[in-house]
Amino acid sequence: MELLTQYLNILSATEWLLASVAVILVMSLFSFRRQRKLQQEQTVSMQALQRDLRALANAAVGVGGRVLEIERQQRKRPAAINVQEPVQAQVSAPIEFYNPSSHPYEQAIRMVQTGASVDDIVTVCGLSKSEAELVSMMHRLDKAS
Repeated sequence: MELLTQYLNILSATEWLLASVAVILVMSLFSFRRQRKLQQEQTVSMQALQRDLRALANAAVGVGGRVLEIERQQRKRPAAINVQEPVQAQVSAPIEFYNPSSHPYEQAIRMVQTGASVDDIVTVCGLSKSEAELVSMMHRLDKAS
Protein backbone atom coordinates (compact mmCIF):
# COMPACT_ATOMS: atom_id res chain seq x y z
CA MET A 1 0.00 0.00 0.00
CA GLU A 2 2.84 2.37 0.85
CA LEU A 3 4.49 1.54 -2.43
CA LEU A 4 1.36 2.56 -4.35
CA THR A 5 1.08 5.78 -2.40
CA GLN A 6 4.74 6.62 -3.09
CA TYR A 7 4.32 5.88 -6.78
CA LEU A 8 1.24 8.12 -7.00
CA ASN A 9 3.09 10.94 -5.28
CA ILE A 10 5.97 10.65 -7.74
CA LEU A 11 3.72 11.11 -10.82
CA SER A 12 3.85 14.58 -12.27
CA ALA A 13 0.88 16.56 -13.56
CA THR A 14 1.76 15.65 -17.15
CA GLU A 15 1.73 11.98 -16.37
CA TRP A 16 -1.62 12.36 -14.61
CA LEU A 17 -2.97 14.08 -17.68
CA LEU A 18 -1.68 11.34 -19.99
CA ALA A 19 -3.14 8.62 -17.75
CA SER A 20 -6.51 10.40 -17.69
CA VAL A 21 -6.52 10.76 -21.47
CA ALA A 22 -5.67 7.06 -21.85
CA VAL A 23 -8.57 6.06 -19.56
CA ILE A 24 -10.95 8.34 -21.47
CA LEU A 25 -9.79 6.88 -24.79
CA VAL A 26 -10.35 3.30 -23.58
CA MET A 27 -13.82 4.19 -22.26
CA SER A 28 -14.64 5.93 -25.55
CA LEU A 29 -13.49 2.89 -27.51
CA PHE A 30 -15.76 0.57 -25.49
CA SER A 31 -18.65 3.00 -25.86
CA PHE A 32 -18.06 3.27 -29.61
CA ARG A 33 -18.04 -0.53 -29.99
CA ARG A 34 -21.25 -0.85 -27.97
CA GLN A 35 -22.96 1.85 -30.05
CA ARG A 36 -21.81 0.18 -33.26
CA LYS A 37 -23.19 -3.18 -32.13
CA LEU A 38 -26.54 -1.58 -31.22
CA GLN A 39 -26.64 0.14 -34.60
CA GLN A 40 -26.03 -3.17 -36.41
CA GLU A 41 -28.80 -4.87 -34.39
CA GLN A 42 -31.18 -2.03 -35.20
CA THR A 43 -30.28 -2.25 -38.89
CA VAL A 44 -31.07 -5.98 -38.93
CA SER A 45 -34.33 -5.34 -37.07
CA MET A 46 -35.26 -2.53 -39.47
CA GLN A 47 -34.64 -4.78 -42.48
CA ALA A 48 -36.86 -7.50 -40.98
CA LEU A 49 -39.61 -4.95 -40.35
CA GLN A 50 -39.32 -3.66 -43.92
CA ARG A 51 -39.65 -7.23 -45.27
CA ASP A 52 -42.72 -7.78 -43.09
CA LEU A 53 -44.23 -4.49 -44.23
CA ARG A 54 -43.66 -5.40 -47.89
CA ALA A 55 -45.29 -8.79 -47.32
CA LEU A 56 -48.30 -7.15 -45.65
CA ALA A 57 -48.62 -4.62 -48.45
CA ASN A 58 -48.51 -7.40 -51.05
CA ALA A 59 -51.13 -9.35 -49.11
CA ALA A 60 -53.36 -6.26 -48.94
CA VAL A 61 -53.02 -5.79 -52.69
CA GLY A 62 -53.92 -9.45 -53.19
CA VAL A 63 -56.98 -9.13 -50.97
CA GLY A 64 -57.99 -5.94 -52.75
CA GLY A 65 -57.73 -7.70 -56.09
CA ARG A 66 -59.83 -10.56 -54.78
CA VAL A 67 -62.50 -8.13 -53.54
CA LEU A 68 -62.58 -6.41 -56.93
CA GLU A 69 -62.97 -9.78 -58.65
CA ILE A 70 -65.87 -10.72 -56.36
CA GLU A 71 -67.51 -7.34 -57.03
CA ARG A 72 -67.17 -7.90 -60.80
CA GLN A 73 -68.74 -11.33 -60.48
CA GLN A 74 -71.54 -9.87 -58.36
CA ARG A 75 -72.30 -7.19 -60.96
CA LYS A 76 -72.54 -9.86 -63.68
CA ARG A 77 -75.30 -11.69 -61.82
CA PRO A 78 -78.89 -10.71 -62.55
CA ALA A 79 -80.30 -8.02 -60.30
CA ALA A 80 -83.36 -10.01 -59.32
CA ILE A 81 -82.72 -13.51 -58.09
CA ASN A 82 -85.69 -15.81 -57.80
CA VAL A 83 -86.10 -16.59 -54.16
CA GLN A 84 -88.44 -19.38 -53.17
CA GLU A 85 -90.91 -18.50 -50.48
CA PRO A 86 -90.30 -20.46 -47.28
CA VAL A 87 -92.78 -23.21 -46.57
CA GLN A 88 -94.85 -22.38 -43.53
CA ALA A 89 -95.29 -25.11 -40.97
CA GLN A 90 -98.65 -26.11 -39.62
CA VAL A 91 -99.24 -24.19 -36.42
CA SER A 92 -101.31 -25.76 -33.69
CA ALA A 93 -102.16 -22.41 -32.08
CA PRO A 94 -102.06 -18.82 -33.32
CA ILE A 95 -98.48 -17.54 -33.23
CA GLU A 96 -97.75 -14.16 -31.79
CA PHE A 97 -95.02 -12.32 -33.65
CA TYR A 98 -91.91 -11.66 -31.64
CA ASN A 99 -92.06 -8.35 -29.89
CA PRO A 100 -88.48 -7.17 -29.32
CA SER A 101 -89.51 -5.10 -26.30
CA SER A 102 -90.65 -8.22 -24.41
CA HIS A 103 -88.37 -10.91 -23.09
CA PRO A 104 -88.37 -14.08 -25.28
CA TYR A 105 -89.02 -16.32 -22.29
CA GLU A 106 -92.16 -14.37 -21.40
CA GLN A 107 -93.44 -14.78 -24.92
CA ALA A 108 -92.55 -18.48 -24.86
CA ILE A 109 -94.55 -18.90 -21.65
CA ARG A 110 -97.57 -17.18 -23.21
CA MET A 111 -97.25 -19.42 -26.27
CA VAL A 112 -97.10 -22.56 -24.11
CA GLN A 113 -100.22 -21.38 -22.29
CA THR A 114 -102.04 -21.04 -25.63
CA GLY A 115 -100.96 -24.54 -26.65
CA ALA A 116 -98.11 -23.78 -29.10
CA SER A 117 -95.66 -26.54 -29.93
CA VAL A 118 -91.96 -26.55 -29.05
CA ASP A 119 -91.02 -26.01 -32.72
CA ASP A 120 -93.29 -22.96 -32.88
CA ILE A 121 -91.62 -21.52 -29.77
CA VAL A 122 -88.17 -22.08 -31.28
CA THR A 123 -89.20 -20.39 -34.53
CA VAL A 124 -90.95 -17.37 -33.03
CA CYS A 125 -88.92 -16.67 -29.88
CA GLY A 126 -85.46 -17.58 -31.15
CA LEU A 127 -84.80 -19.97 -28.27
CA SER A 128 -82.85 -23.19 -28.67
CA LYS A 129 -84.89 -26.40 -28.85
CA SER A 130 -83.78 -27.48 -25.37
CA GLU A 131 -84.75 -24.08 -23.90
CA ALA A 132 -88.16 -24.24 -25.55
CA GLU A 133 -88.67 -27.81 -24.27
CA LEU A 134 -87.77 -26.73 -20.74
CA VAL A 135 -90.15 -23.76 -20.78
CA SER A 136 -92.90 -25.98 -22.21
CA MET A 137 -92.35 -28.71 -19.62
CA MET A 138 -92.24 -26.29 -16.68
CA HIS A 139 -95.39 -24.47 -17.64
CA ARG A 140 -97.28 -27.65 -18.43
CA LEU A 141 -96.36 -28.77 -14.92
CA ASP A 142 -97.67 -25.42 -13.57
CA LYS A 143 -101.01 -26.03 -15.27
CA ALA A 144 -101.20 -29.60 -13.90
CA SER A 145 -100.60 -28.56 -10.31
